[in-house]
Amino acid sequence: MFISFEGIEGSGKSTQIELLESALKDLGHEVKKLREPGTTMLGERIRDIFLEETNETVDPITEAFLLYASRKHLDQNILRKSLENGCIVIADRYADATIAYQCFGKGLSIDFINYIHANSKLLTPDLTFYMDISAEKSKERISRREMDRMESEPQDFFERVRKGYLEIATKDPDRVVCLDANKSIEELKSQIIEKTLEKINATLG
Repeated sequence: MFISFEGIEGSGKSTQIELLESALKDLGHEVKKLREPGTTMLGERIRDIFLEETNETVDPITEAFLLYASRKHLDQNILRKSLENGCIVIADRYADATIAYQCFGKGLSIDFINYIHANSKLLTPDLTFYMDISAEKSKERISRREMDRMESEPQDFFERVRKGYLEIATKDPDRVVCLDANKSIEELKSQIIEKTLEKINATLG
């Protein structure tokens, strides 16, 4: 099974990914954790380029091509092989992030991204957890750390990204579970594990 986590910066994705990975391993499942962009050697180099502060203008089309280069390479070298070997794969971001950030956030055509995705012959997650917080809360949480190029975007950008995620969740409720990321870590953990086990059991059934 392929699970992805989505959300704007500071939403708590990383914490919940670690908790879910640990819970699934305790239940005897093989788990492979990915981050996107990244994970592969090529993907990590793309990640560094993608997030590095620069005085140059980086067009959203350039961003999309970088992301899909990393995504295709990850799909070919790790994602499919892990699933074929019976692993549960957990990804920190996947294709929904490009729709939310580059399309809703920066105005890139959704049809263009859908075309790239379809022709790249990539998988779609079986289950996606969207961790929802306000753009204001996001900025408050990440202000305590050194910010990369994407985190340095203004608050109104993250408001558009959040709107994009909420629209994705509304259009695909069977796949996307929308979670209130203002809840406690333990509350969110329980919800996520419950939904994951429901999906696993449904798949086995």
